[in-house]
Amino acid sequence: MRKTFLLIFLFCSFQAASSFGQELPNLKNVKLNKRASYKHAESTVIKVVDYLFQTPLQKKNKSRNEAGKFLVDWMNGTPDYVFYLEERETSFFNADADFLLMYMAALTKFSLAHPTEKQKQEQALGAMQLALPYLYQQSDKKTWSKELWQLYDAAENGKLKEYLYP
Repeated sequence: MRKTFLLIFLFCSFQAASSFGQELPNLKNVKLNKRASYKHAESTVIKVVDYLFQTPLQKKNKSRNEAGKFLVDWMNGTPDYVFYLEERETSFFNADADFLLMYMAALTKFSLAHPTEKQKQEQALGAMQLALPYLYQQSDKKTWSKELWQLYDAAENGKLKEYLYP
């Protein structure tokens, strides 16, 4: 009997912890209208990026769409960071808006974690190393292009830089 209660308690605790981790902060109260507001919003941006990485890709998920819009608005307006969305790196994700959003989320996550890294190639490589494992786990790989598979294979074999920047 005790084991049953223990198992139920552990299961409920796990469910509560996992559902808490997938909560999107209230974005309606976050104003992005002044330089200081973008800096102040960085903690919310981190939560938004974490939310995107913790939830599965779903086109009809209203919260994910809201998170994506907020992230793009912040990326476009922040004066403290420059995000390079070059054709060489984004062409792998252009077939699917969710893939591109996850690359942008990864670029944001990497940039916030490494604020002194200004080299766009290093930023892109860091973002790829965050985005590709997520996409591999969460997306329907039947929709992947040949080029995306090659990119993933290069990353898995430690040859991402050589593949992207020959």
